[in-house]
Amino acid sequence: MLQKISKLKGAHTLSKKDQKIVNGGRLKPLLCGGTGHEPISWSQDRCFGYGIVWYNGQCYACH
Repeated sequence: MLQKISKLKGAHTLSKKDQKIVNGGRLKPLLCGGTGHEPISWSQDRCFGYGIVWYNGQCYACH
């Protein structure tokens, strides 16, 4: 199947380095010291405390 895809016009194989960078076409923000995070639906005034970060209009819980 990969051979069929690679024959499509404009298709090319990504290097291992490029594969690590790509994440659904977007880069994940580096929050929580790189330990990982999940978005939670808290308002900005409620989004505070240990392990909670407000970033770009969204509240995240660190893990």
